[in-house]
Amino acid sequence: MTAQVEYREPVSGMEWTVLSGDRREVMTALGAEHAEQIAAWRARDSWKGLVDRATGARERQFDAVVASTRRLLPVESAELGWLAEGAGVPEAELWALNLRGDFGRDGIGCSDLCTAGGSGVLMGHNEDGDGELAGLVRLVTLRIDGDPSMTVVWYPGMLPANSFVTTSAGLTFGMDHVPVHRIDQNAAGRHLVARHAQRRPDGARARVALQEIGCAGGFAFDVADGPGGRGDIIENAAGRVSVAGAADRLLRHTNHLRFIDRRPGDEVDDVVVDDRWTSESRTRFAALEAASPRLGSPEDLLAALRADGVLNREPDLYTFTSAVVDTANDRILLQGSGKPWRGVLSGFASGERMSV
Repeated sequence: MTAQVEYREPVSGMEWTVLSGDRREVMTALGAEHAEQIAAWRARDSWKGLVDRATGARERQFDAVVASTRRLLPVESAELGWLAEGAGVPEAELWALNLRGDFGRDGIGCSDLCTAGGSGVLMGHNEDGDGELAGLVRLVTLRIDGDPSMTVVWYPGMLPANSFVTTSAGLTFGMDHVPVHRIDQNAAGRHLVARHAQRRPDGARARVALQEIGCAGGFAFDVADGPGGRGDIIENAAGRVSVAGAADRLLRHTNHLRFIDRRPGDEVDDVVVDDRWTSESRTRFAALEAASPRLGSPEDLLAALRADGVLNREPDLYTFTSAVVDTANDRILLQGSGKPWRGVLSGFASGERMSV
């Protein structure tokens, strides 16, 4: 058998593919159906640079993290191999692509907001990256037998996990890249850690996964747990983890660590990075803070994410989409290159385009 593949009407300018079946079928079909888009990225210098880094000066570290990831996360590692098989791309190249942020800077620009209280959670995420990928990024829904369904803002070639994700278990994730000085070679690639957590059947187990499986590099995970009425930001970077809860307060995050602090007495910490891009992230955080003095509705979050100094429109720093979820009312608000789209969150997570 092969996976069932369907196409939904685009959402705010974003194409949408829905794939259903068993794990191997779905991941192989994901690569095969989007082989042209993956090849388009593969033809660009940015892809070649990542492969050269993995086979050059960082080869020993790269091989160590691949081996550690295969040991810690065998299911997600197999999924990456099947994606490569379907796309007709060497598996090692997809590993190089998916470990990009574990070995250096990646996707600087993402911004998150989260607040929890009463009966639900409001969470918003800007998905930012290289402007040259704007025409390739799309929505993908995976309906894999035995897993919660999930919908993701997807970069063709990436394991579907590293951006904005919402699942039929009532969980929503936004991820911000945070660079580290020295990777943890005994940990796992952060994209695969994300994918593992997103496959969990409830928020409690998802949060455990994000705290117990270390990222080789660094991610800040913004997690909205609708059924649990809980929001958290979990920083997981080079073997160190810190958690901040959103109960009765507003959490904001950009691309620098806010809860993992530099260790006292360390002139250069293994984790905390301070450079010109950190300065950009702090400036953007200040703009996000100024744009979100209070958040009472999804529209408030969307306005803050699209505010001057937060929304990015530079060639190397481009906002592909802004997404906001309202778990209490089962709603999603999403804006890509088109007008804002409002839909049913649970339907969206399961691959159904239900406008409201």
